[in-house]
Amino acid sequence: MGLLGTLAVLALWQLLSQTLLRAGGTVPGPVQIVEQLTRDGGALYLTNARVTLSAAAQGYLYGNLAAIGFAVVALVVPPLARPITHVGVFSYCLPIVAIGPVFAIVFPADLSRVVLAGLSVFFTTLVGTTAGLRAADQGSIDLITAHGGGRWTAVRKVRAMAALPALFAGLQIAAPAAMLGAIIGEYIGADSGLGVLMISSQQSMQIDRTWAVAFTGAALAGLAFLVVGLASRLLLPWSTQLSAAAMVGPVAPAGRRGVSFVHGLVGLVVGVAVVVGVWFAFLAITGVSSFIGRSPLDVLHFLTTTPPAGRPDPRGHLLGLSLTTLGDAMLGLLTGVVAALVVASLFALSPTLRNALMSAMLALRAVPMVAMAPLLVLVAGRGSASVAVIGGLVTFFPTLVGVLAALRRIPQDSADLMAAYSAGRWRTFVTVQAPVALSALVSSLRIAAPLAFTGALLAEWLATGKGLGYDMILSMTSARYDLLWTEVVVVTVLSFAVFASVGLLERAVASLYTGSVPTEARAAPGLRVPEPAL
Repeated sequence: MGLLGTLAVLALWQLLSQTLLRAGGTVPGPVQIVEQLTRDGGALYLTNARVTLSAAAQGYLYGNLAAIGFAVVALVVPPLARPITHVGVFSYCLPIVAIGPVFAIVFPADLSRVVLAGLSVFFTTLVGTTAGLRAADQGSIDLITAHGGGRWTAVRKVRAMAALPALFAGLQIAAPAAMLGAIIGEYIGADSGLGVLMISSQQSMQIDRTWAVAFTGAALAGLAFLVVGLASRLLLPWSTQLSAAAMVGPVAPAGRRGVSFVHGLVGLVVGVAVVVGVWFAFLAITGVSSFIGRSPLDVLHFLTTTPPAGRPDPRGHLLGLSLTTLGDAMLGLLTGVVAALVVASLFALSPTLRNALMSAMLALRAVPMVAMAPLLVLVAGRGSASVAVIGGLVTFFPTLVGVLAALRRIPQDSADLMAAYSAGRWRTFVTVQAPVALSALVSSLRIAAPLAFTGALLAEWLATGKGLGYDMILSMTSARYDLLWTEVVVVTVLSFAVFASVGLLERAVASLYTGSVPTEARAAPGLRVPEPAL
């Protein structure tokens, strides 16, 4: 079915390239792409792909190892949990368009690509590992504690195994992200690789070759995704046999929520302090020129100092640009989440459809957004439609993976109960799968929300010419580095705010699951069964 679905998508693509999209000339069909690959020869693409794949693999390895290590430290040492999360969000929300040139100047070209690839995967795996470690069965944790075991013992004997499904889900999402990070790093500065080949093809108006390069990168990223997914299926066959209780995490008692809020506020302050310290340390260790690099004190001075009379104040339009970018990010997030929910529901109800079209979904994640920009602008124009499409594509895939994994991982006790009542596929979906997937949806939003700002910046840079994304490019080309670093800070603060809002939503959803249902009567989230029946 996967082969048939892929062939159907390719046939539709070829038909559209010869009919509706023929006038634009920016969308060659698969036949034209294959012909270009044949004319160029495999050596051209393999040589550059080897360079990109090497950087992506190194970034994937180092970024994931760092994420897993930080996630374990955050669990074993609770006071460090919030600062680590905030540092992770900061690394995830850094606009590569703005920070990439600094990396290209500070690091050698090869190392710069590795760092960007590592940054692309760090937060995704951090969130997946943290969620998995905290999803361990509470009864098993209590048993470890009763026998005198500490947090580290619980990690080794219970939480590590419980975290594997969520960890592999994060590793799957991270595989294409590492490729994209390496390619974007080559866009900013390198002398070889798929990104460099794509730039030269675009500049020489070789459209077929540009898409051939994008297709090569997409194929490699899709292959990496499939390999990690296959490894997960082979190594974790038990991950589909979770009980309903294991799907529900603990919720803080109502009486302690005020204390939790105070702890969260303190954690936020500490997290900001850690981020500022990392910022200073980066500038000191790398020795970047003060003409390019700006410290937190420089940004604060820029925001609080009024320019001399007669000179324009560059801060005046920051608020308007910030509101534009925030609106673009929310539009892209909404578009991607709604599309992911619809597709995930269809795939859960029809395994045949999922097997046929999942490869096409992978291709959407793997193709570099810069290569797709001409098509998106041609079809959707340079207004809000392009923002919705670009932002939606960026946030669609992580949401789809998280929700679809939850829909397919039905709690075994709930599935047995529905089978005993002879419930059909639709009834099981509405009663069991959809409520369970609600928690996964909120968790996926924590990954997708910062990505929404990345999508908004890309859309503003490549399509609309508005907002912080476009103004960052102007600031970089005109050497207004004070304004550039300030805009980076503004985007990061907005991402933090949205991320924190999603965290509050996640807590509210967890309260719905556990707050009003006695433990002995909790068969599944959203499923109410009389106690005598249990």
